[in-house]
Amino acid sequence: LASGGFFAWVRHPFTGRATDDVVRELITRYDTLVIPGTAFLPDDRGVFRVSFGNVDKPGLSDFADRLRVMAEG
Repeated sequence: LASGGFFAWVRHPFTGRATDDVVRELITRYDTLVIPGTAFLPDDRGVFRVSFGNVDKPGLSDFADRLRVMAEG
């Protein structure tokens, strides 16, 4: 969606699920820390904020893989 100097807003692929629940599962089951958009926005818009300041291409690929694995359930 948009990015700043060291972060990006990402629309999560888990439609129909509360972003807080998605973030909680990413942290507890997939060791992936993101910030729910609900921490910054007045309502749930299905987005989270990802920090990428010190992430290389393999790290970004790993992040995408973790989202894919979670989506596949």
